[in-house]
Amino acid sequence: MFDLKKITPYKQAGFVVGLALIVMTIAKFLQLLNITATNPEKIWVLSATFGLFFIVANCLFSLNAKEATKFWNQSMIAFAMTIVSLGGLAWLISGVSINDMGSFRWMYIVIVISYVVFSSIVRAMRNIVDFAMKEEWNQPKKRK
Repeated sequence: MFDLKKITPYKQAGFVVGLALIVMTIAKFLQLLNITATNPEKIWVLSATFGLFFIVANCLFSLNAKEATKFWNQSMIAFAMTIVSLGGLAWLISGVSINDMGSFRWMYIVIVISYVVFSSIVRAMRNIVDFAMKEEWNQPKKRK
């Protein structure tokens, strides 16, 4: 049904930003109808949530990529575009800048650092597994 190897980081970024736009718009609509409390933090929390969702999905898809280095480079660019887009959407929909949100700037910094660390760990694990699969393993000698 889906060829997972054809899903590029840019497609992942587009999907995440599109889904975030839909969910943030629904959340803002619910706030306007007084169904939920009017709180701009909710929009920024949704923005951070979709940033984390991109991190997890991207790292999982990177395990299945044919060309790991190319995928990793594209992932870094796609992540930067995603984070900037999510922040821009949250600012437009909530009407409040990240500078006025207090600790949300630090939360975004932690998300960026987490992505770099997490993707580096996944890349290292993949390189180790690729190296181990190329090695020829002999049966250990048995003691008599």
